Amino acid sequence: MNITLSPEQMQLIEAQLAQGSFSSPSEVITKALHTLAQTQKHYSEWEEEVRQSIKEAEAELSRGEGIPLETVREQLQEKFRKARECVKNCET
Repeated sequence: MNITLSPEQMQLIEAQLAQGSFSSPSEVITKALHTLAQTQKHYSEWEEEVRQSIKEAEAELSRGEGIPLETVREQLQEKFRKARECVKNCET
């Protein structure tokens, strides 16, 4: 497989080599691909957690355990108001 790298990508690899972080361009690419794979894995896990949370929330709502949107909105607005007051008081 032949891969063409952009000048920016080459500079990044060269910078890593210059820092002594890696001993060859292949090591840099290997680490980059490993990092990409890990990022994708973590994203997939996060996505599944979010899906599960949504299912749980839907089940709670269907059992009548939910909080009305207006109540949530009021609670959030109160938290923001308190945070703004804290910032104002902390600045002086």
